[in-house]
Amino acid sequence: MQPGGQQLNESRKAERLELLTGTAARGPSAVAELAPRRRLSAGGPRPGLPSWTHLLLLLALPTPLLACGEARQLSLPFAAQVHNKPLRCDASYEKIGASRTSLQLQDFKAYVRDVALVRENGARYPLVLEQDGHWQRDTVALLDFEDGTGNCNTGSPELRTEVVGLVPDLDDYTGVEFTLGVPPELNHKNVEWVDPPLDVRSMWWSLTNGYRFLRLDVRAGGNRPYAFHVRADGCTGTPDIGVHCSAENQGTVFLTGFVPGQSRVVFDVAALFAHTDFESSGDGTTDPVAGCLSSADDPECAALFGQIGLGGPHAASGADAFIRVE
Repeated sequence: MQPGGQQLNESRKAERLELLTGTAARGPSAVAELAPRRRLSAGGPRPGLPSWTHLLLLLALPTPLLACGEARQLSLPFAAQVHNKPLRCDASYEKIGASRTSLQLQDFKAYVRDVALVRENGARYPLVLEQDGHWQRDTVALLDFEDGTGNCNTGSPELRTEVVGLVPDLDDYTGVEFTLGVPPELNHKNVEWVDPPLDVRSMWWSLTNGYRFLRLDVRAGGNRPYAFHVRADGCTGTPDIGVHCSAENQGTVFLTGFVPGQSRVVFDVAALFAHTDFESSGDGTTDPVAGCLSSADDPECAALFGQIGLGGPHAASGADAFIRVE
């Protein structure tokens, strides 16, 4: 077992490897045989059985590695910070942005999907997510950096600052990649009818526009709200006939210098807002909203979008990056 992995108990590990190797050896037809069991099970997959998408991802792991039992469970840690200080609901942070104003957190959540580790030779291996029925399902995971205390009046006391799953047990991972977003085929569902983690109402915008992929609400200068909500834009149609969006706004982030068991992915709010003038944001004329709600005509979005991988894969690095490895 390499650093950063967790030892599965022997019986559970044997069961999971038997499922992985047996299914992988037989090919996609074996997955198809398992799919009806999932559909007949009320309330989603039975505990211990991967979902249909989960099984497809397991097949993506190289069969020789699985056959040798060379897979490990990995916890990928995330952290929200302001410079080098933890981002907290009960704190105030000074001299933030171009306006050098104070800042308080109100809400911060994000959906990540298609998480993968990258080897030194550039090969990518998907992190096959643990199906916990609450924070993670199929390829999607929810991160929650606020605990409902202090300035965060969200009614959401639980924190979630990790993504957990299986990867081949290799010792030359040097990077991590993920997309901030929700798979397009899941983005236009009714929040009342879906399973966790897509059942969080505060992350849902509408049937047509789908979910907020990242929601960051702060208060600047004492009592001035400022919002950064990343979602699809220019969407038309309805879920029953199909929805088309001119901008999906799902950015892929690729980070180098990542060492499993030693590194974490940091979201640095001070770096994100380094050039933001909170005092002039949302003037009511050219800029009707204080912040960015992902509208194409919002003048504040362009500078923020570049930091979350929009406009092509974003190789964020260095101490001044919003999303970086530490």
